Amino acid sequence: MKAIFFILIMVIMAGTVNAVQPARKPFIHIKVDGTPIKTGEILTVNKGQKLKLEVELEGGRRDFCKFPDSYADVAGPAQILSRGANGLTYSLNGKTAEWKLIKETFEFASDDFIKIVGSENQPTAELTVSSEKFSQSFVKATVKATWQFSDGETTSLEENNAEAQVYFKIAGASDTWFVTQNIKAGGIKNEAVQEKLVLLQAACDSVEKDLSRLNFAATQQNIRNLQLAGNNLKTTIDEVTAQTPNYQIKIEFIGLPSDHAYSDISLISNIKNAWTSLEPFATDLKQQLSALPEQPTDESKTQLAKLIESYADWESKLPEKTFDHLSQYIPNLYVDSLRISENLKSIKKEKDITNYAETLKDFNAFVDQRIKKVSGENQSLNAVNTRIQAVRLFDGMLRSYFASITWAEWKSTRN
Repeated sequence: MKAIFFILIMVIMAGTVNAVQPARKPFIHIKVDGTPIKTGEILTVNKGQKLKLEVELEGGRRDFCKFPDSYADVAGPAQILSRGANGLTYSLNGKTAEWKLIKETFEFASDDFIKIVGSENQPTAELTVSSEKFSQSFVKATVKATWQFSDGETTSLEENNAEAQVYFKIAGASDTWFVTQNIKAGGIKNEAVQEKLVLLQAACDSVEKDLSRLNFAATQQNIRNLQLAGNNLKTTIDEVTAQTPNYQIKIEFIGLPSDHAYSDISLISNIKNAWTSLEPFATDLKQQLSALPEQPTDESKTQLAKLIESYADWESKLPEKTFDHLSQYIPNLYVDSLRISENLKSIKKEKDITNYAETLKDFNAFVDQRIKKVSGENQSLNAVNTRIQAVRLFDGMLRSYFASITWAEWKSTRN
């Protein structure tokens, strides 16, 4: 028995020397409506359209059985008794050996947008494209073949497996399938690529969060994590493309994770400048309030309304979302105490003052509190204004990284 296999192996080796081809790796031959389709190919379809899908496993042991002259060279010393897609029988040194297909399974899978109808374990299926709103879908085919070798003395089994995927795009629909704050992806949707896109956006979010807290040590580490996530994304795209040469994807990076913090540099500066004027302004208000009588007159009510309105006007001219940013960058600041109350703000004219004594008391207390606190607030704003300048460094690092990427497009969102 050992001698028989030794001779067969020698025959095959000799054939290899004489340009015998190695059997191809198992692959799936696909047809859609009778037209051959390459795995990874994108077909444009319409909603509600019906298609016929056919698959056939090729390569591997089937090459050996169908074309032994090309892939095995047993046609010399061995006598080929039969050959075909499902088996090969040959005689060598008076003994018969056989390869035969004993089992072949077919599986089809898709998402909710392609309905697959077919008999169990058959190489054909009917596809129906959903009428729901969607842009793209796919069908994945898996074929597993079990081959048996026997020569009358020994028996062995061999498995050949292959997968293939076809993509379907709705005519006229956008092929964008992933959109976040900093990333947009279009083309063929792929779960492995999507997973890496999610991780990359998470890294961008971490950088943005740390910059918003001026936590620069964590920012530096998270920028490295972001770069690693970007490299992992590129590696995954390359791997998918190697497996599916027709794979197509377009990635666009939008803005930078540092955009908000960078814009806050000028915002904090504007808030600081506005706050610098608050102390003399509040002191002047206090002097004018002190001159008002305790008992109301038409003139004192008019003057009090004007003083309240002047503070409300100063507050309204602060940069947009000033108090949100003060709370963000100076967490220990009680922001509500900085704002004039809604009751006071609603006073526009003397006739709006229903209780002169109480209104005078409340506004006096508010102005006193502002005079007492404003010096410390200015110190905190000066410190934040100095510290936030470091954002420029990390912004430059991020800008250099995204601008250096050649496998995706980067779009700046700044004017």
